[in-house]
Amino acid sequence: MGLRYRFNLLLTLIMAVFIVTLMFVMMKSSKNSILEGVESAHKVTMQLLDTVIVSSAQNPNWGTTDYVMAQFLEELGYVRSNDILLYDLQNNLIYKTPQSTYRLDVHPPQWFSNFLAPQEMVGTRVIRFGRLIVSSNPSGAIREAWVSIKSIFFTAMLFFIFINIIAYKALGGWLRPIKPMIKAIEKMGKGDLGARIPSFDVPEFSAIAKNFNMMGDSLENQILENKRLALIAEQTADAVMIHDEKLNITFWNNSAERMFKYKRKQILGKSAKIIVPEFLLEEFNKNLKKIKSKNFLQHIETKRKSKSGKLVDVSISASLLVDPTTKKIIGNIVSMRDISEKMVAKRSRAELRKNRELTSIIQEHVEDERKSLARELHDELGQYVSAIKIFSQNILNRSKGKDEAIETSASSVTAAANQIYDGMHNIIRKLRPGSLDNLGLSETLKDEMNKWQSQHPSLKVNLKIKGDVDFLGEVVNINVYRIIQEAMNNVIKHAKATSINISLLKTKDTLKIECVDDGEGFDLKILKKTKQFGLMGIKERAQALNGKLEIKSSEKKGTHLTVVIPTS
Repeated sequence: MGLRYRFNLLLTLIMAVFIVTLMFVMMKSSKNSILEGVESAHKVTMQLLDTVIVSSAQNPNWGTTDYVMAQFLEELGYVRSNDILLYDLQNNLIYKTPQSTYRLDVHPPQWFSNFLAPQEMVGTRVIRFGRLIVSSNPSGAIREAWVSIKSIFFTAMLFFIFINIIAYKALGGWLRPIKPMIKAIEKMGKGDLGARIPSFDVPEFSAIAKNFNMMGDSLENQILENKRLALIAEQTADAVMIHDEKLNITFWNNSAERMFKYKRKQILGKSAKIIVPEFLLEEFNKNLKKIKSKNFLQHIETKRKSKSGKLVDVSISASLLVDPTTKKIIGNIVSMRDISEKMVAKRSRAELRKNRELTSIIQEHVEDERKSLARELHDELGQYVSAIKIFSQNILNRSKGKDEAIETSASSVTAAANQIYDGMHNIIRKLRPGSLDNLGLSETLKDEMNKWQSQHPSLKVNLKIKGDVDFLGEVVNINVYRIIQEAMNNVIKHAKATSINISLLKTKDTLKIECVDDGEGFDLKILKKTKQFGLMGIKERAQALNGKLEIKSSEKKGTHLTVVIPTS
């Protein structure tokens, strides 16, 4: 439950307690008031009736007391908070006071009436020829109290609801700074120590933000220091050697033993040059001079030899060793890290770079050959095919209606020439689309999409280009075209898709190519084993442009191919 709701719940409980307490106090006050009123009314009524009884006894000519009392009560009518009953000597009811008509439509609950009703007060008088009974009746006062308390209760409830709404909205505004605070805390909990809380107008929140940000700064400093300590701890896995000013080894750690195969007792006291190859002694001496002049040496890649004579690629860091008491230089401390794997990887990267360069050169030559062949097909063979079309068409026109056999042959030759012409232009387009040089990459792709769509009407082809892709250079243009061409061919041959969406997004520094189909997809593990040549070609072209290829696919869920090429 959120803090806002908790505040509102607390306010609700406080208001509820207040309303209950208020109602209880009012009911208690009403009970006392009703008791006081009933007692007063009963006392006054009894005094009044006693006065009538005495006056009747003193004036016998008025008639019997019961008769006089009946006449008096008839004229008196309803007496507040009292019920008066007049009986004759035979216990027959002569008179009963009428019921109060005040708020008869009000019906308080029984528990309310029981709580407010005072103890019944009964007064009895024996008169001449009758008996008078006066009992208290607070029902009218109870009804009045119920109406009053109920009115106050509903007013209080309306006020409570109003206050609750105001408080809820106010709390929403007051607690709004908590959201960025929680967000910053969550970020820091996930490891983002750079998360900070903005300042607020509310002093309390501003103080929290200030202290939180101070804590963040402190944690960042501590983490930085811990990283430094961790680096030192990590270096303990490196080979560490200490030698004195005379180059005699005085310390040799376990990592050094494992790296160079010299046991500590075998190497201590020996010259540091024992692990230096002869062809690197000059370099070793130069590095000693650098340490003395700079006080340190960092990450010098070189070679050292093990006990067996095997050369080990190492990265050396060294610094002067100073006596903390005398401040005199007592030697050097040297850390050596085995970088054999790094050097292998470095050489592999160099080989890969050379291979990429070679692949790029080969692709350029292939594209040049394709371009040349396409031009020759168009300029030479195309002319001959066009000539055959013209000649056969002329023969066809002249033979119409004259020689049916010649007409049929000429028609066949014309049709064959047309097929050859279309096939040749298809080959030319595949070899090198002329529009790529004349119209640019975007128009060429649009033209290709239209042709693919017409050739494969069951496959919905969508192309989206964002940004200027027409000034990427000939090498990039042809490789991008080939990548999309190969991706499209893969979809047509293998995917069994109903749609393919191809998009090109040119940003300031990159060109992003995406090909998404809804085909059958494939298992990427199987792809790695089979080395599907179409995708391998796409990968090689991407790598030749220093780009990256990413493939996401699963069976029955289509394939998502992404190529990102740097353009800056």
